[in-house]
Amino acid sequence: MNNYKQPTIIDVAQEAGVSIATVSNVINRRKVPMAPETIRKVEEAVGRLGYRRNVMATNLSRRRSYELGLIIPHFGGYYGRFAEMLEQKVHRFGYHLSIFSAGGMNPEIERRHLESLLQRRVDGLVCHGLAMSMESTQHIVGEGTPLVIFNGWGWPEEIVKLAINLDFAKASYEAVRQFQANGCKAIIYAGRRKGLGANEQRIQGFRAGIRDFTADTPHAVLDAGELGIEGTLDEALRLSGGQKPLGIYTFNDALALELLALCHARQIRVPEEIQLIGMDNEFYANASFPSITSFDMPVELQASLVAAFLMKQIGETLDEESERLLDTHRPRADGRELLIDMQMVARQSTAQKTVTS
Repeated sequence: MNNYKQPTIIDVAQEAGVSIATVSNVINRRKVPMAPETIRKVEEAVGRLGYRRNVMATNLSRRRSYELGLIIPHFGGYYGRFAEMLEQKVHRFGYHLSIFSAGGMNPEIERRHLESLLQRRVDGLVCHGLAMSMESTQHIVGEGTPLVIFNGWGWPEEIVKLAINLDFAKASYEAVRQFQANGCKAIIYAGRRKGLGANEQRIQGFRAGIRDFTADTPHAVLDAGELGIEGTLDEALRLSGGQKPLGIYTFNDALALELLALCHARQIRVPEEIQLIGMDNEFYANASFPSITSFDMPVELQASLVAAFLMKQIGETLDEESERLLDTHRPRADGRELLIDMQMVARQSTAQKTVTS
């Protein structure tokens, strides 16, 4: 017979030599003044005893779990940086962030994520526009859970009250403008259809830039997922009719890097014959040769805005920094989308300084 008794908060207080209230403040991360030595004593006592907080009992007593959920397409690159930054932002408010990967939109993985979020009774949810189906997300929102979407377009109002999106359309518009200023004889957008809304935003901005800056220049929208890297480059070269330089704007830096490698293999000179502009400003964009012009993703600003709006929906009191942030970044006229500008980082793949408005 197992006589093991689960340690209680009283046991932790006795072990650490502090009050029960102090233990509660430490394990629940309440914002009350405490000496670092006191926090250390409690944390060490928790570790020695193997104490585990009774989450369900805590939920019932204060009607809040201090748990949040984040669902992203995968953990690489921009998504991983966003998750790490958001975790830091919500920690300031005393919240724990559980992070889930969409698993390639696998229905079984999505179902398990949904069950986990509901069981944890999360106080709020942050979801990337490509990471969860509308049906599953609506199920969570139907339970009364506040939701903030980032980089999501076309979500119905009954699910999403606010989407905090990077302005991919404006960035794409600027990419076309840059190529035109550099004298490109043909301009191509190489996209990823699987990027859905984010890809469509890029296409909209690309077409607007063509219309405003260089309507008579040969141009095209190509799907790199369908054509492959070699097929994309072959089609771009065919459309250019041999005129140089050819400008290729890509869905992300990874695609730009693949095209750059293929150009090297074929002895096509960058930027003399082909100019490249990517998106995401990944570290390898600067480390490649030649380095790739890209758009920087303001991850910290986006995560800060997401955290502030979510905390406001939950009913937390915002600090001065968060209040100032919300005051200076306001949604569009319809109140459902907040757009964040991205800055072009000019490098060797365009061989020109960034044009400015």
